[in-house]
Amino acid sequence: MPAIVPRRILSLLLTLLTLGVVSIKCQTLSAAPWPEADSLFRKDRSWLGADDAYSLDLGKGRVLWLFADSFVALTAAGSRHESTMVRNTIAIQQGYDPSRASIKFYWRTEDGKPASFFRENGDTWYWPGDAILAGGRLLIFLMRIHAVKTAPGSEAFGFEAFGWTVVAVDNPQDEPARWRTRVIDGAPNGLNVIVGSGGVLRSGGFVYAFGAREPGGKHDVYLVRWPIADAAQGNLQDAAWWCGEKEHWVKQSALKTTPAIVFSNAQTEFTVHWDPRSKRYLEFQTEGFIGAVMSVRWSRTLTGPWSTLESFYRPPESTRAGVFVYAGKAHPELKGADLVLTYASNNSNFGALVDDQTIYYPRFVKANFAANYRRRNSGQ
Repeated sequence: MPAIVPRRILSLLLTLLTLGVVSIKCQTLSAAPWPEADSLFRKDRSWLGADDAYSLDLGKGRVLWLFADSFVALTAAGSRHESTMVRNTIAIQQGYDPSRASIKFYWRTEDGKPASFFRENGDTWYWPGDAILAGGRLLIFLMRIHAVKTAPGSEAFGFEAFGWTVVAVDNPQDEPARWRTRVIDGAPNGLNVIVGSGGVLRSGGFVYAFGAREPGGKHDVYLVRWPIADAAQGNLQDAAWWCGEKEHWVKQSALKTTPAIVFSNAQTEFTVHWDPRSKRYLEFQTEGFIGAVMSVRWSRTLTGPWSTLESFYRPPESTRAGVFVYAGKAHPELKGADLVLTYASNNSNFGALVDDQTIYYPRFVKANFAANYRRRNSGQ
């Protein structure tokens, strides 16, 4: 296969190396693997795995999937040894139960070879963040990544997330090959907060987007918003930032102080959604590196206060030598459990990753609320 440096893999390793083992003491959720759903991502012998894995309900049983670095086959062998890695791909799932749904993957072709669905812009490439429908348009948040110079011997780590952008799709109900798109560059914010790298959602007439500060071991998270009408028209340049209980929301053009940190100890990628059963916003992510786990925190309001993280599931891959787990996310539109989750698994050795096709496909998890948690929150 072509020699492609897996910069995304190494980036995640750098982020996670400072984090240790996390114990599981959860009274909120029970969780288990869902192998019947895992087969969803293995139905196309040309698409051989990816990470990231954000999803969005497009309506009428259609679910959009967004993936980052993806193996795409160059031959009919269905082997990563005869594949290339593109920076991003997407898919459309038909049906809300992933154990029964169908799926179709999409990427572009350039000079007869697979290419990223969201094409590179010079030396900049894109890894997906979250997405949302607003006013009939689809807004896909992307992380902007470019190469940087490093000290001799560490060239593989020569990259950084330096901004964000949005792809607006006017006709999201059509096949992705026929999408009419335009790119809306996100305004630099001076904090290197990658807006939309975390959850994006609608509430009370606004579109809200979480973003993590990069780089940073603590991954402080900030929150911005726009009126839905502005977001639908692509007017995203002057976001209002949450600045705490004293100042509340302040437009970026009027900021005089640093916006408030909504929560810390996060990851670059995570999801936030409103859960009607618990009547809370839930944030899902992975936590740790050696023996990484999936964790949740919650809040009654988007601006907090947010609870501390509570770990609830250790993926079996976390116990394998050289394998690490990351990119935990919830997919509230999917059916089959109280909550349907995914995570990514990877190997610190790229050659081992190519050899081992048991990893680097997103894995599904069924999660259900514990009975005592249901009782505590009934009627609230």
